[in-house]
Amino acid sequence: MQPEPQQIRLAAYKLVLFQCVVAALAAVYFALTSDALAALSAIKGGIIAAVTNLVFALIAFSKFALSNAQQAKMALVKGHLFKLILTIVLFVIVLKQEVAASAFIIGFSLATMAQWAAAVFFKH
Repeated sequence: MQPEPQQIRLAAYKLVLFQCVVAALAAVYFALTSDALAALSAIKGGIIAAVTNLVFALIAFSKFALSNAQQAKMALVKGHLFKLILTIVLFVIVLKQEVAASAFIIGFSLATMAQWAAAVFFKH
């Protein structure tokens, strides 16, 4: 039995929330072990991963996109395209600011890896 479109959207939004939690935990870790700049950098990296996944979910799992297979395929492609472009734009914006590069990349990486680990925590 396939999940309902609403269940798919809910799972995608839970993933984004989970990524935000992982980003916050990374920021707390850096706040405790390093400094405020590292904590802020980690949260920025994590938020980029979460925001881009939210944009993807909004596009790919819209009500319009789930009406037939061809529209769903196009929505997935469009969602991935927007996610990639937004990721690049947000990286450029953040890297023009003062950041702790390692904390930023770790925050982004942990939040990105959280989407792979989410299946362990959430059932569709």
